[in-house]
Amino acid sequence: MDVLDILRRQASRFQCPHCGKSLADCGLEMVAKTDDESLVRVTCAHCQDARLIAVALSSEVQVVAPSVRDEPVEGPQISVNDVLDVRLALGQHDGDLKSLIG
Repeated sequence: MDVLDILRRQASRFQCPHCGKSLADCGLEMVAKTDDESLVRVTCAHCQDARLIAVALSSEVQVVAPSVRDEPVEGPQISVNDVLDVRLALGQHDGDLKSLIG
């Protein structure tokens, strides 16, 4: 399994912590590797900020079956609009988790 190939395919999902641009075209360099962990230097193609990341890969997959409730849930159903309202509220929240819940 090629760690750098996996990271290249996933890089576009992440943004540079320094400039905020996509890491799709970032530079990747293997610094160190053991059987189950790799140390990789990631260099942003836009601002040249370099970071070291530790990548751990597991060959074992544990599948956990979700629990299913047979009885109906009491109360109103959650609508698509409810989910969108929560998403908008979270997007506007500027604080920590305690202030959000409390």
